[in-house]
Amino acid sequence: YFVSFDAMVPRALLNKHLRLETTDFHDLFEERFRRFPNLFVESVWTVNSIESILSLDALQLKSVRKSGDGFPSLFSGKDPSPLFSILRKNGYETTTIYGNRMFGKKKGPYVDNYITTDRHTVCDFLDPEVRTLSFWGYCSRFALEKRSWNDLSVERTATPLERDAAPIMKVDVSGGPQFVMAHLNYPRHVDRSFRSGNASHFETYQSAYLRRSNLAAGILDAIVRHLEENDPGAILLVYGDHGTMMGDKDDPTFVLQSYYSVLGGVYPREACGAWFDEVEAARNHMTVLDAVHALLRCLSGGENALAKPRTRTILFGPAKGQDRSIFEEHLYE
Repeated sequence: YFVSFDAMVPRALLNKHLRLETTDFHDLFEERFRRFPNLFVESVWTVNSIESILSLDALQLKSVRKSGDGFPSLFSGKDPSPLFSILRKNGYETTTIYGNRMFGKKKGPYVDNYITTDRHTVCDFLDPEVRTLSFWGYCSRFALEKRSWNDLSVERTATPLERDAAPIMKVDVSGGPQFVMAHLNYPRHVDRSFRSGNASHFETYQSAYLRRSNLAAGILDAIVRHLEENDPGAILLVYGDHGTMMGDKDDPTFVLQSYYSVLGGVYPREACGAWFDEVEAARNHMTVLDAVHALLRCLSGGENALAKPRTRTILFGPAKGQDRSIFEEHLYE
């Protein structure tokens, strides 16, 4: 099970950038998971982060986009992905879960199940006070006007557990091995209108981040308890898809850390321990793709998923064009 949380950052940056000591999510994570220190993603934003994992190499993702229509195509199974191909050939049923149809309206032939948890817009995932800062006022002025009160009443009766955890927990594990990749929109990154020097913007985001991280803790706890009871042999990899994106472009360290630094780790904490130890011993940081490749080597008895080393160049986000070694210069713990 791969479950990503939007803009979930490590406690060190929770303290440094958001002036928060901890959240329920971080407390739960430290208690139940093996956490990877100095963890980064190699691609931002959400779509690129998720599909880079499916491609096992961001350069492969670039190739797929260039040959297609330029839109996301791996998560929905429209185009084949190396990760799904490997898993399906080894008998896994593959399922992807996302909160809306950003990855496409229809399931393609290269994934077994593609689930969208509702049909609302991205505005619906924002707290009311954050909507005023989002998409240049679109969310607060126009999006809700196009929805009926019936739609709103349905949304109000759905708890985060019902809407976000249930699809993961409903996956039928009785028919054989399962691979589930889900993304949950908690706690979420800042909008483009956010200004790091604006006290009102900061306080609003800080409050929303704390509240939504605490909500996410309940969701993660429910998922872990479900796996303990119903799929006790499962391995759960949890990670942020990217950082908070709070960084001021005049501060290179702030930019890189707030875009690429994430919280991540594995449950149970002893799962594939030697393989993660090997990655951590090789250098002073890890990326989510490093963790994915280590997990695949663990499950395959040491085989590499790719025939040749993946690209070292960052291909998405503000560090585009730079070598991955740049992370070594911006460690946060």
